Amino acid sequence: MIFLVTGCSSYIAKYLIKKLLADGHKVIGISRTNPNIVHYNFSWLAHDLSKNPYKLDITPVDIIIHMAAQSLLNKPAAEYLHSNILLTYHVSKMAAELQPGVVVYASSMKVYGEIREEVATENTDIINPELYGQTKYFGEKLLQETIPTISLRMPGVIAVGSHGWIDNIYTKLKKNDPLVIYNAPYNHVVHACDVYGIIRQISTTRYYKNDAFNVCASGITTSQDIVEFMKNKLFSRSSLEIKEQRNTVAHVISNKKLLNMYHPMDVKDSLALYLKEMLSGGEGKDENR
Repeated sequence: MIFLVTGCSSYIAKYLIKKLLADGHKVIGISRTNPNIVHYNFSWLAHDLSKNPYKLDITPVDIIIHMAAQSLLNKPAAEYLHSNILLTYHVSKMAAELQPGVVVYASSMKVYGEIREEVATENTDIINPELYGQTKYFGEKLLQETIPTISLRMPGVIAVGSHGWIDNIYTKLKKNDPLVIYNAPYNHVVHACDVYGIIRQISTTRYYKNDAFNVCASGITTSQDIVEFMKNKLFSRSSLEIKEQRNTVAHVISNKKLLNMYHPMDVKDSLALYLKEMLSGGEGKDENR
């Protein structure tokens, strides 16, 4: 199959591309920054999709994986406008012309905003999402009006190059820094390996329709258990101060709908793989687009 991957210099996209290539697929990557992937089945197109679509003079694309976005929080509105809304609009224009079977869209659990339920499902009410979450939800709707689109509403995706709570904990544990942990139920993570597993299942079964899935690791643990597990694996001397969750609703993510299609690793297996990759010396940072 032929895959088109936007934002191909990001850590998640590079992980997916290498898996696709290992499975014998052809991949075309679009980004501003060179992903430095050398493979006879990979082609890189240097282009800023926030400015305009890219005219592809090639054979039809089977699946578009839309990863390009500004994924960091608390950025100026103009940056989200260009990097999330205009960029996705231009991807929708490309999809309308290329007519792939489906677009797989990297959305976010942030689309829900303030989650006031103990378990977040795909039917959870959307309440006061911040700008980033608003732009991801807008992107879902924009693409769905153009081409069959599966939106993967993801929490933190861990792999070499990721940046989030798990990565901050990893860095502090490696430095033996003291940690203060607010303990709460936890499954807000998924490994990039499982993101690929979902995409592979979509392509294998040709599940080409408009749909959205909450994505997370299987099982539920606690934030304290996560930190202690990582501390033991890293032989860290960091001291831990455990506090109970502050005055907010501590929710977990339901991936019950996803389980009908694909079964992700459990939380600790996801972390074990992440730690193994980090300790073996991974490849660098996320370039965003």
